Amino acid sequence: MDVVTENISSIQLALGVKALLNLSVIGLNWQVMHKSFMGYFCISLAFLDLVQIVNTSIIYWFTNFAILGFHITIYHIYLLLQISTLTYSILHWPVFIIAGLDYYWTFPFSKPLSLTRKAVYVASLALVWISAVMYVFFISDYDSEDSSSPVEHHSFFKYKVIKSQCASLSLVVLAVITCVVIYCRSGFLSLFKSFRGESYTEESSSFFFYNLDLDEGYLKKPILTYIAVCFIGTWFPFVCLQSVIMVFRIDVLPYLELNVPWLCFLNSFLIGAVYWHLNQDIAGLKHCEIPDGFCNWIFSPSPDCIKKALPDATSVTVAIIITP
Repeated sequence: MDVVTENISSIQLALGVKALLNLSVIGLNWQVMHKSFMGYFCISLAFLDLVQIVNTSIIYWFTNFAILGFHITIYHIYLLLQISTLTYSILHWPVFIIAGLDYYWTFPFSKPLSLTRKAVYVASLALVWISAVMYVFFISDYDSEDSSSPVEHHSFFKYKVIKSQCASLSLVVLAVITCVVIYCRSGFLSLFKSFRGESYTEESSSFFFYNLDLDEGYLKKPILTYIAVCFIGTWFPFVCLQSVIMVFRIDVLPYLELNVPWLCFLNSFLIGAVYWHLNQDIAGLKHCEIPDGFCNWIFSPSPDCIKKALPDATSVTVAIIITP
């Protein structure tokens, strides 16, 4: 029973840290969390993780008890984790696609979120969770009586990782980032070569100078460079972490993979992709409430504004200033 206790204690610790991290990120970014489908899903995920840690703690501390004639034992912790593992592992791509369609259809973002959109988000959220649970119970290879030993349950978590959607989605995102960096390499190189740091009124600022080509056919490339610099500059540590996990094939348990920081990373990626695909006037989005609490997507002036202000110019030098 010592092995069981040790395993459950480590699982509870991992779930507790995850729940605390989820709640912290949501609390710090609450003003944007309730303005998109991704935000609604993050809130629901944090709530379900909190419920899970409470349930596992109750089962662990009371060990053996009965509810309405149903006998609850310590092994039901593994059963609950098995269900959550299978459910979480199949939600990465559906949430990513739905959030992407949400941003595509609602861009540019309006300040007040209408009651209709809120109802649609809640209905979509319920549909996603119910569909995932039904898939686990009726379509997947889930079997509540598949193993009765906690060691076998522990092995299930260890080897089920390869079937999670997180690895494939992370690979796609990293591949897209790599392609963007290669495509915009000239812009990145000029930015890094022109880097200069100065201080004004006791505040340090970073200056990057970018030679912007205003030819109509190349207007999307500087916009993509702007977006890539903003995204990678914000999420560089997380991109490095994902790269290390993919390169060294580090196993991450599926019930830990689906977390709020990972979803916020995907959220920023989707917003940047929609920006570039729709080729909107980025400077005109100052009056919109962008549902992203990490990246500052306001660029002033944008390439479109420069083109309108200087119709006869073929290229200009733009200074990108980053302040803390």
